[in-house]
Amino acid sequence: MKRDIALDVLRGIMLVVMAADHFGEPVFQHLYEIAGYVSAAEGFVFLSGMLVAIVYGRYCAAGSYVLEKRIWSRAGTIYLYHLIVLLAVFVFTVATAMSDAYWKSFATEMQVEPVRALLSGLLMLYQPPMLDVLPLYVVLMLFAPFALRLMFQYQGVGLAMVLAVSAGLWLAAQYAWGDVLLGLLPDGSLIRLGAFHVLAWQLLFVLGMVLGFMRFSGIAPRVHAGWWLISVGVVIYLYLLRHGQVRNEWLSLHHHIAREYMAWLRLLNFLAFVYMVAGFIALHRRYQVFALLALPGRWLAFLGQHSLQVFAYHLVVLYCYIPFRWGEWAFTDGQKWFVLAVFLASLTLPALAHQHYLQRKKAKSTPNSTPDFNPALT
Repeated sequence: MKRDIALDVLRGIMLVVMAADHFGEPVFQHLYEIAGYVSAAEGFVFLSGMLVAIVYGRYCAAGSYVLEKRIWSRAGTIYLYHLIVLLAVFVFTVATAMSDAYWKSFATEMQVEPVRALLSGLLMLYQPPMLDVLPLYVVLMLFAPFALRLMFQYQGVGLAMVLAVSAGLWLAAQYAWGDVLLGLLPDGSLIRLGAFHVLAWQLLFVLGMVLGFMRFSGIAPRVHAGWWLISVGVVIYLYLLRHGQVRNEWLSLHHHIAREYMAWLRLLNFLAFVYMVAGFIALHRRYQVFALLALPGRWLAFLGQHSLQVFAYHLVVLYCYIPFRWGEWAFTDGQKWFVLAVFLASLTLPALAHQHYLQRKKAKSTPNSTPDFNPALT
């Protein structure tokens, strides 16, 4: 299947938005959840599921468990990057504690119990702030082959089964039924599972896989003008609600908008946002309305093609940035804008390094070998 550059651009946008959000002041308050109750994380999980189906769908007909081997190998790569980032955070946090610095690491539990936190982090049970995305992807990738086989081998029936199970798990998360699984975890573990409840967030990944399955199968869902206008209206209203421009105390209740459990209003907001973006993509393909964005689009697509490396890099850099964010060494707001620009531009470095690595690897391989298209978090 021909590579869809629009998906790379969207992944690149999500990376830049997440990096800017994590950078914090002075941009966080202007950028976070700019589409209502939707953050870049939701889009990234959805796109990853979509690309998993598009990339690995071709292996569903292969024997010898090729599909499972390919996807689980990818899960291993993601876990490797999780380990690299975790070790980097461990070194920074221990050095902070030993130097008696005025700042504190985001990984506060690791400062108090470094060895226990590190061992629990290796098991993905301890997930410091910002280090909860990669473990989520590892788990999702481990179960992805089963969903793909159902969809590709049983078509409509399989698709219905996958959606039913996924919706059931999401519903269980809303009532915290999945929390009983915590009792099965090893005694003595340091448990901090981050901001993404896997039973809830898997629904976004599965919905992405469903759309990817449709794309792979040549099914192109049409964007209808009426539904598109309704979606735009939903996004605008929830944006105004999220930022206090309109009031609705019932909709604003936490259990309607909870991020950890992907509550129903947040889910609705995200689906409306996806439909709105799909309309803009269709509009661009027909009329080239965003032609002036070709140059930044190429940069964003480049980042999206190497998203795992870019994502891991930005986590390490932002932990090391902590001493300069607050306190006596902190930059001024004016300086932070400049540092932010340099930081975002530096996201190109891990992408370039990974591209160079792939080129060298390809040069050493046999002429007939064909490297995989970059999957979920490449």
